[in-house]
Amino acid sequence: MFLDRLLINCNYFMKTELEKNPYRFIYKREKPTSMKLMGVLAALFSLGGLAYTPVFGVAMALAAGGLLLYQSGIEVDFNEKKYRLITAFGSQGFGNWEPIPALKCVSVFKTKFSSQTYGRSSASITTTQHVIQVNLVTAQNKRFLLFESNDKNEAFDFANEVAAKLDRRVWDATDREGKWL
Repeated sequence: MFLDRLLINCNYFMKTELEKNPYRFIYKREKPTSMKLMGVLAALFSLGGLAYTPVFGVAMALAAGGLLLYQSGIEVDFNEKKYRLITAFGSQGFGNWEPIPALKCVSVFKTKFSSQTYGRSSASITTTQHVIQVNLVTAQNKRFLLFESNDKNEAFDFANEVAAKLDRRVWDATDREGKWL
């Protein structure tokens, strides 16, 4: 099964629950580079702060640990038909389980993320990243992000397996005219 292969091969997924329940997965979103950089800087400041002010050093070390270990994501249990948005520190995820609301479909669409960085001389650098996202879409058009990938085939394989587990159709919105698969 594609989902089982993905659980083993993809670093965004955790294999902790696979042996107990093959229909549960956890998707942890990639942390922004700026958050990683702030964590490293806080760790460096904590080392310097320990020599002069131990209280400041310990506080910075705790802040660094939080920035480096914090992640957010979603955990879905297909057998029990429930989900939870998680806040994770390391491998431990926290969040309240809720039933999956009435679903309209599983959607796959292409989107882009753009960010701009400005310098002192008013020059700017714009970076754009294209990704394919797989979402659960509720009857009220609320979306739950389940998966992001740069590979279109990988996203569709995942979407087809999730749709089969939830008995829903897949909506392909990767081009201008959407279509049912």
